[in-house]
Amino acid sequence: MAKNRYVFDTTLEGFINCGEPSGQYNNCCFAFQLPEGVLEQAESDREELLEWAKSKTGSSRCNEPKWTDEGLVKFSFDGETGRPRPVFVDTAGEPLSMEVQASIRKGTKVRLICQQTPYTKPKAGTTIKVLGVQIIELVAGSGAIDSGDLSVDDITQIFGKTKGYNQAEPMVREESSSDDNAYDF
Repeated sequence: MAKNRYVFDTTLEGFINCGEPSGQYNNCCFAFQLPEGVLEQAESDREELLEWAKSKTGSSRCNEPKWTDEGLVKFSFDGETGRPRPVFVDTAGEPLSMEVQASIRKGTKVRLICQQTPYTKPKAGTTIKVLGVQIIELVAGSGAIDSGDLSVDDITQIFGKTKGYNQAEPMVREESSSDDNAYDF
């Protein structure tokens, strides 16, 4: 596995738009929590990556981490300006249709492949890039694209197969929720 790459299970949080880019910034976004062990590793890796970035800039000034003290990461992408769309797959490793991606909502259980990378401008820092998203349990409301150096096959190989959401064989069940956007079955 690549250095500074993390594979972990988490739940999507916050405002989620995984369909077409929209809004004020014309992007897609979601948030997630880094598990405690991954957060510790990311913070440790960050120190090493910052040393490298500082050596390239000659400055000791650094940006704050791209996550909160509790490990909350807000991730956005648009697919056109250097922030590529992650590859979205189901538990069988099949790429998700754009329709399914657009239906992803808060509470969806996922396995993520993330990579922490350094940058040097305007000052040294690191960022977390989501390379792949495997939907384990889809919480729905109403095509995957290459994610840089990882193909759909690469993402599928890293994730492997697991039990859970399968786009070809959905298993809808009723869930009690106090959410106003919940559907009545």
